[in-house]
Amino acid sequence: ATEALGAALAHEVQRGDVIFLRGELGSGKTSLARGFLRRFFGNPSLDVPSPSYLLHFAYSSDDAAPGATASAASSGDKSNGEKATTQLFRASATSLVPGCPVHHIDPYRLPEGKIAALID
Repeated sequence: ATEALGAALAHEVQRGDVIFLRGELGSGKTSLARGFLRRFFGNPSLDVPSPSYLLHFAYSSDDAAPGATASAASSGDKSNGEKATTQLFRASATSLVPGCPVHHIDPYRLPEGKIAALID
């Protein structure tokens, strides 16, 4: 039921929308996000892990503008020994909002200012 709610929500979003989910561990946040992302990208087998472990997943389609997730990728390149915090997924050939990447993050564990950098 939670994934179905996420799938229904995918048809309602527009470019620039931000959806924040808040809840205890195991309350269904990732299940809702999984339903949303799988429907948004039309990929029922898309891997959608919890951002509690890596902090940030960036999803895009083949129709995304070049560099649409480039800033996300740069946060995953840690040559100074820091752990990578971003994983990029090429989710499908197209999406419900063409050219629009989706960021699945745990905003409560990101450094200050990081959320704004992702949304801009």
